[in-house]
Amino acid sequence: MTDRDLPGAETIEAVLASHEGAWGAGTRVLSVRDLSPGLGQAAVLGVSTTAPDDCPSQWIVKIPGWGHQSLLDSRDGQLDRREAHFFGSGIPALLPRGLATPPDATVVSHDGLAWIVMRDIGAALHQPWNPTTATTTALRTALLYVPGALHPDLLDTPWLEHEGYAAYTHHIPAGHDNLDALAHEPQLKALFTREQVHALHTCLDAAAELNSRAATLPTTLVHGDLTPRNAGLDRDNALVLIDWEHVGVGPVGFDLGTFVSLYRAFGGHGELNEPALLEVYSQALSDLADTEMRHSAALGFATVHLTWGLHLRLGPGLTAVRQGFQGETPGELAPHLDDIRSGCLRALSWASAAGVGAAGH
Repeated sequence: MTDRDLPGAETIEAVLASHEGAWGAGTRVLSVRDLSPGLGQAAVLGVSTTAPDDCPSQWIVKIPGWGHQSLLDSRDGQLDRREAHFFGSGIPALLPRGLATPPDATVVSHDGLAWIVMRDIGAALHQPWNPTTATTTALRTALLYVPGALHPDLLDTPWLEHEGYAAYTHHIPAGHDNLDALAHEPQLKALFTREQVHALHTCLDAAAELNSRAATLPTTLVHGDLTPRNAGLDRDNALVLIDWEHVGVGPVGFDLGTFVSLYRAFGGHGELNEPALLEVYSQALSDLADTEMRHSAALGFATVHLTWGLHLRLGPGLTAVRQGFQGETPGELAPHLDDIRSGCLRALSWASAAGVGAAGH
C-alpha cells in the first residue's frame, strides 16, 4: 500500500470513537500533523485532541503499511505487522523498570489495517544526546535481557524478528559495486584509501562467517532499531523506546551496536568512547545474567558494526549519494559522506574483535 492520501481529522476521530481507549469517549480531533519519517513505511501522525471535559492531549497515530518503499528495500515480510503484534502482546508489560514504551499504546483495527495510537512522548525524544546520556542508554539497554531470561518461551514467539544483524545482507553486491565505483567519481574518490576499500570488501565478504558466529552467541530480546531517533530518557531516567517494527531476538550487544553506529548521524553530540560504553553494557549484562558476558557482548557489538552498519552504508547509503538523492553540491553531500566514512571506519576498528582479517583502518 503506497502513496495514499493521509487520513484527516474526521477519519481519525471516527477511528478513535470506534474503540475504547485512554483518549476517552467523545474525543474530538483538533489538528493532525504529518510526522512520517522519510525512510519509513508507515504513516506517523501527530494528533491534538480534546475530550468533553475540555482537557487537551497529544497523541501519535501510526499506521504501518501506509507509506512507501525506500532504498532500504526491506525483505522482512512481517515489517508491517510486527509493531502491532508487539503492542497487542504482553511483552511491553514484561519490560523491567528502567525501560518504557509510549504510554497508553492501543492497537485499533480500521479499514483492514492496524492503527497504533499512543501518547506523544516528544519531550523525552527531543532531548539532546551526549556521551553522558549515551552511557545511561548502555546501562538501560542491558535490561532488555531480562524478559527473555525470566520468560524463555517469549524468545520463541514466531512474529519476532530473528537475525536482524543480517537483515540487509542483500545489499552486499551493491556495496561491492559502490566501492568499486568510487575511484571513477570525482566527488567520491577520496572517501576511502585503497587499503580501506580493500578492507571494506573483505568485511562484506565475511558476512556469512559473521552471521554464523553471531547465531551461536547468547540471545536477548532486542529492539532491533535502537538509534537516537527511536529513544529518549524520561524524567525518571528510564529509556523510552519507539518504533518497534524490528523487535526480535538477537545476540547480546546488538542494540548497543546499532545505537553507537548511528549516534552521530541521528543527532548525537560529542565523540563516544565505544569500548567504554561496551564495558558499561557488558558489566550490567553480566550482573543481570549472573555470568560473565563480556566476550559475547563484544562479539555481538562488533558483528552489528560489520554487518548491519556496513551493509546499510555501503549499499543503500552510497547508492543514494551516487544517484543524487542526497543532493549534488559538496555542502549537501558533506554530512552524508561524513557518516558513511566515519561509520565504516569505526566498523573497521572492530574487525579484529569480530575475527575478520581487515586491514587499512
